Amino acid sequence: MKGWSLLLFVALCYLGIVSPALAQIISYTPSTGGGVSYSINIPSSTLELGAGPIFFQLQTPPDLKWAALGLGDQMTDGQLFVVYSASDMNVTLSPRRANTHIAPTYDPNIRAFLLEGSGIYNDLLTANVRCDNCATSANGKSILSNRSSWVWAVAHGAQLSSSNISETIHQHDWHGIFTFDVTKAVGGDSPNPFFHSSPPFTRLTLNPEQQQISDTLLHKKRIAHGVMSSVAFVLLFPNFGLLLHIIPTRYTVAWIHAPLQMFAALLALAGLILGVSVSKDLQELAGYHPVLGYLSIGGVVIIQPILGIMQHVRFRQSREKTLYGVSHRWLGRFLCAFGIVNGGIGFHYAQAKNPDIPLASPIVYAIICALVGAIYVLWLAVAWYGVAA
Repeated sequence: MKGWSLLLFVALCYLGIVSPALAQIISYTPSTGGGVSYSINIPSSTLELGAGPIFFQLQTPPDLKWAALGLGDQMTDGQLFVVYSASDMNVTLSPRRANTHIAPTYDPNIRAFLLEGSGIYNDLLTANVRCDNCATSANGKSILSNRSSWVWAVAHGAQLSSSNISETIHQHDWHGIFTFDVTKAVGGDSPNPFFHSSPPFTRLTLNPEQQQISDTLLHKKRIAHGVMSSVAFVLLFPNFGLLLHIIPTRYTVAWIHAPLQMFAALLALAGLILGVSVSKDLQELAGYHPVLGYLSIGGVVIIQPILGIMQHVRFRQSREKTLYGVSHRWLGRFLCAFGIVNGGIGFHYAQAKNPDIPLASPIVYAIICALVGAIYVLWLAVAWYGVAA
């Protein structure tokens, strides 16, 4: 009977019907995290003062190279707590600072410590951690709220077996973001809530708002986006435009130029869809490269076909060039140049987010763009000279 009463009391605490007398720990296990679970406890005194120690626990199976928990909503900005094996029985905690997508580095200013109960037991790596200056994230925002953002990451592979807190770690192969209501993790002032049972702690396993990302799939989407967009703007749009001068017949516009340009526009649109997916994974939907991409793709997919159709209809009626045709031609050239430049910006943008992109990629891209541009201008000059002569 006593057990049922305790269970009912905990349930009422969770629903907010009564105020909790027991301290609480909240836990989260991502479905793609390789079996890693993350747990958090906030002492009552820390919540009252808005500063002070917080406690969290990482538990992972031993077949992971490393696992990490971080404060904030991005892997590239904030405190990260990386955990890996030190030996067959011990674990290493490496508090790190992330500023870009380059591997985060050890930061001695983060006052985080392993507590009793940490180690490798029964094929489970456990890290019980106290952090004394983590009540606010790197941007100064308090994490003590009902919408507290956290990030996680894991890398599969053989154990590191290193006690070096500055050990080089390779890029994660899964990562994610979740939003916790940490007000449900408040209570108690135990020096080690994951090890000591006094006062009693209750555990709540939550299913928070979350985003889980496969870095392998993300890399493939990046490549596909770059290839599709580059082929469309650098090769297809300019060369299909030149067909009007290469094959100057009455059937060229309707049967060759328009269908091929629509194919190029659809390819560019597919590249945009992949780019939006990548931006969503990176939480960069409003970044400068994506915004420029929205403008350029919108122009070639929506405005250009309308102008082209209007010019074709008016030309069939009057047999004369119209303002629609002039606008279609020059806007097309501008959008091609705009998209090509944004492609170059995209390489810079991508390298800032992922250091694994080869440095030669933007150089090769620039060379191809220069060759295509030279051919395009030269052919137009020859065609114009022929007409003038």
